[in-house]
Amino acid sequence: MKKSLKLAVLSACAVLGALSATSCATPFPLGCLYTDVVLPGTVGDGNLSQSYNRRGSSSCYSILGWVAGGDASINEAAVNGGIDKIAWTNTHVTNYFGIYGIYKTEVFGTGKSLGPDQTLAPAKNAQK
Repeated sequence: MKKSLKLAVLSACAVLGALSATSCATPFPLGCLYTDVVLPGTVGDGNLSQSYNRRGSSSCYSILGWVAGGDASINEAAVNGGIDKIAWTNTHVTNYFGIYGIYKTEVFGTGKSLGPDQTLAPAKNAQK
């Protein structure tokens, strides 16, 4: 009886320790079951009254932390949005049960206005 009680207490401590350590020391707030946060990124030249006329985004994904892919770089987002001067960036993180995560970089800035017959050139690694 004492042996099984000791094993139960040790098991409970191990489970609680594992659960409490899942969100420690991450670069962004991470929930054990669900995460949906938007975090600030870099700011252009420090002018707080910056305006933008374009927004671009890029993203990557992670499955179980075993498989990951995509290009969530600031450069990819700027190219996708036709931005040549970046005002600021944001990062949007969504994670479901630690199983599937989406990491999206949004870039706000200015770019040349396009005429009605013009389109943006796709980024080198544009995802389809």
